[in-house]
Amino acid sequence: MLKILPIKKSAEFQKIGKKGQKFYSKTLILLSLPTPQFYFQDLEKDKKLKDFCRIGFTVAKTVSKQAVLRNKAKRRLREAFKKIAPNLAKNLHDYVIIARKEIVDADFAKISGDLKFCLSRIHSLKLTLEKNDRTKKV
Repeated sequence: MLKILPIKKSAEFQKIGKKGQKFYSKTLILLSLPTPQFYFQDLEKDKKLKDFCRIGFTVAKTVSKQAVLRNKAKRRLREAFKKIAPNLAKNLHDYVIIARKEIVDADFAKISGDLKFCLSRIHSLKLTLEKNDRTKKV
């Protein structure tokens, strides 16, 4: 079973933002990057982790000035990712989800649909980019 771990450090968010793949939808922006080797080791149990992905959420004040609405958006994103991750999230990948202004008025089904769409497209986009790179090298 895929375990979901949090991303907490600002430097990691920035690294994923600069180097990661981006996919946009109406209510959110999804960023993805393979997890660094450092996180494969579970220091507490001194063994390697196998099935996990890391996730971070960003809801800026530009989405809403009210903290209640920003927290609501973050809770909805967290719950949508929990439901969708076992099927669509890739093992050993980092994800950052950035909320857009439209998320405040969107219902949960729309947010889930956008997240599902982005997750499926970002990995298919990566596969097509890799195939194009291989054909250029040959």
